[in-house]
Amino acid sequence: MGQPKTKTAMVIRKADTDDLPSLIRLGREMHQEAPTFNTLDFDEQTLVALFNSPGMVEYGACFIAEDKGETIGMFCGLVIPHFFGHSLMANDLCLFVTKSRRGGTAAYRLIKTFESWAIAKGAVSLRFGISTNVEPERTLKLYEKLGYKLEGYQVNKYYNKGAEK
Repeated sequence: MGQPKTKTAMVIRKADTDDLPSLIRLGREMHQEAPTFNTLDFDEQTLVALFNSPGMVEYGACFIAEDKGETIGMFCGLVIPHFFGHSLMANDLCLFVTKSRRGGTAAYRLIKTFESWAIAKGAVSLRFGISTNVEPERTLKLYEKLGYKLEGYQVNKYYNKGAEK
């Protein structure tokens, strides 16, 4: 059974299956806004399958920011062993706050909540990307304020750009 929705101040909580419509709505907003994603297809059932997948259930979590009963943001990620050994690292799948609600505390609180969850799961390294290319400098500044440092880059190459839609 789902967690009760709040009608008061913003809360950050772990998403459950009752939140799938909100996660899909936010995923669609993110997909449409992000130039690195909006040329690719969007499939609601893929998001549902990911949310319910054994890997996500065992190693992952999605947290949502909810303000007065409205879901305004999400942070989803995983804690898994790194490539070279057994130490656990946390990786994000997505951080998104709906455009009209940016500039408040939602993103900050989502990141901090995921951090706490990941550290409790044993993560010794947290690695997040800024893959949407939506206000990347602003997002980087937020991460830097939280103690993260820029290490490396992400590169993309597209084939038949736009043909996937």
